[in-house]
Amino acid sequence: MGTTVAVSRGLRKRERTRGEIVAAAERLVAARGLDALSIDEITEAADVAKGTFYTHFTDKDDLAAAIGRQIRLDLEDRITRMNAGVKDAGVRMANGLATVLDYAIRQPVRARALMRLIPGSVDPETQINAGIRSDIVLGQKTKVFQVPSLNAAVVVTLGSAMSAAMRLAETHTPVPTPYEFAADAIAIALAGLGMKPAAAQRLARTTMDSRRKDTTT
Repeated sequence: MGTTVAVSRGLRKRERTRGEIVAAAERLVAARGLDALSIDEITEAADVAKGTFYTHFTDKDDLAAAIGRQIRLDLEDRITRMNAGVKDAGVRMANGLATVLDYAIRQPVRARALMRLIPGSVDPETQINAGIRSDIVLGQKTKVFQVPSLNAAVVVTLGSAMSAAMRLAETHTPVPTPYEFAADAIAIALAGLGMKPAAAQRLARTTMDSRRKDTTT
C-alpha cells in the first residue's frame, strides 16, 4: 500500500511539473513565438531545472506539439459538445466558428499559442480539419452552402477564422466590441459559403449572443 501511494504521489507531482512547463511555454510562445525562445527561458519561467525539462520533453518541438495538441483537443471538445445533436450545416458551422472566436476572446494567451503551433493548419485535407470539411460537405449536400471548390472553401473559412481569432486575441490594441466583431466575421464566412447575407447575419448574431451569455470558460 505504501509503495502504491508513493507511486501515485510521484505521478501527480510529475504531471504538475509537466503542466507548469506547458503553461509557462504557452505564455512565452503566445508573446514571442517558438523559434525565439530558448529552453533556458522556458525552464526559468516555469521555475524548474533544465534537466527537469528533458525528463518530460525531448526538445522544443516535442513541447510545441504537446501544447498545440492540448489546446486543440480542448477546443475540439468544446465544438463537439456545442454541436451535439445539431444536423443543420449552417448552424454547425456557426457554432464551430463562434466557439473558436469566443475562445480567443476569453483565453487570448492560449488562442495565440495555438495559432502559432498548428503546422499544416490550412491544409484542407489534413486530419485536424476533418470537422470543418465534413460540415461543408454536409452543407453542399443539403444545399445550405454553395461553393465551387470544397478545398478552397475549407482554406478560406479556416483563414477567416484564424485571422479573426488572432485579432480578437490581440491584447495591445483590443477590439472595442469583440462579440460584435466576431459575429460580423462569422456572418462574412457563412455568406462566403453561399448563405444569403441576411440569414448569415441573423445566425451569426444569435450564435455569438449565446456564447457571450455562457458563463463557462
